[in-house]
Formats: sequence, structure tokens, C-alpha cells
Amino acid sequence: MFIFKKIISGIIMPLPVAMLLLAAGILLIWPLKKKRAGWIVAAVSFLSLLLLGYGIIGDMMLSDLENRYPAPVGIETHAGVKWVVVLGGGMNSDPRLPVTSQLSNSSAVRTIEGIRIHRLLKGSRLLFSGGPVFNPVPEGQGMAQLALALGVPRGEMMTEILSRDTEEQARLIKGLVGADSVFLVTSAVHLPRSMALFRRSGVACIAAPTDFLYKKELQFNPSRLFPGYGGFRKAEAGWHEYMGTLYGRITGRI
Repeated sequence: MFIFKKIISGIIMPLPVAMLLLAAGILLIWPLKKKRAGWIVAAVSFLSLLLLGYGIIGDMMLSDLENRYPAPVGIETHAGVKWVVVLGGGMNSDPRLPVTSQLSNSSAVRTIEGIRIHRLLKGSRLLFSGGPVFNPVPEGQGMAQLALALGVPRGEMMTEILSRDTEEQARLIKGLVGADSVFLVTSAVHLPRSMALFRRSGVACIAAPTDFLYKKELQFNPSRLFPGYGGFRKAEAGWHEYMGTLYGRITGRI
């Protein structure tokens, strides 16, 4: 079921859908000889690819998702919070590479933000969460390795290395922290769904967003004149969270 969900979620991402539309348009134009319908479908696909590549669709979604929870201020004043929970965001454990390159950008940024909060919050412990998702080494273990390399004592951290998705992370972490409050560190786009799942599991959370993808540019950047990978990445991240939230509500998990 887990693998099936991943396959379906991959198929309904914006780029695959746009490419399928383009293929359908070509099929209608050539073998099926339905040129009018084919050109309409192909034009919709082309327009979608442009909007995706320029980041217009992605920015619309991210400006909503990433602004729901502001970055915490006055972290030092939360003396009663004992845990800084950091959710994994991907890892590819190639032993030839340093751990900073084995972790995905999201996982590395989340780890660094977790360490920053931990150092401001006296007496807290870091909890790195993430299992071996399509990778032999658990994400939680990889993030802990990075924390060790950055000077965090082993006694100030622990790992959860069994979970495969955010729902499982929420359930397993509830069993580890009990009634304690936690700072929940994850990518800003991922935070609304994460907070809903963790609160549903009974974890008292303070949102700690990081890894922001939507950023207002203060100066003109010529690269914005051209479509690029960044636009597709933004759209994929936002769409994934909307679909995940919809699935959670339909199934009663959120």
C-alpha cells in the first residue's frame, strides 16, 4: 500500500500530468485525426508547462502553505519544551560522499535549523525522525551523523528510524515524547500537514518552519525571465502537500 501511494502520488504531480496531456494531444492530432481537440489539449499542456516553469503556479501554492506558521521568536523563553523534533526529508546514502551530500537539501537544512533551536533551548534534546525510505540507511540516522559532525554531543540527541511517512512519524514520536511539548522542525511547505498529523496523534507542538521555497526577491534577477527547474520544484512541493492533506481528510487521518 505504501509503495502504491508513492506511485500514484508521482503520477499526479504537475509535470507528469502536463506531459500526459501533451502526449494525449499528439495522439489526437496524428493517429486519431481529431486535430481541433488535439491542438486544444496540446495548447493547454504547453501553457501549463510555461506556468509551471516560471514558478507562477508554485508560488501561488507556496505563498499559502508557507505562511500559515511563522518562524518562532523568543525560543529561549520556552523553557518547558524538552524536545526539538526534526523530520527527515530524504536521503541517498552513497558511502563515497560526505553526509552533507548524502542528505537531501531539505534534510540538511532541517537538521541545521534543529541544531540552532536546540542550542537556544537549554536542556532540550534533539530527536531526528525518519526511517529507511527507499534507502538502506534511515534518514534519522543520517541527520544524527550530521549533528555529530557539527558538534552536538551524542547524549543530547536520539533517533526514530522506523517511520516511512509523516503519519508514522507522528505516531511513533508520540510514544517517545509522551505528554512533553516539542518544537516541530520541518520544511515550511510541509508544516501545515505535519502539525495536523502530530496534533491528531496527541503531540503538543510548536511550529518551527525552515527550508522556505517561496521568497520575495528584493531586486530584479534576469534568471526570472526564463522558465526553469525551480518553478517545477515549487509546484511539485505545493501540490504534494495539498494532495497529502486531501488524502488525510478523506481517510480521516487529519
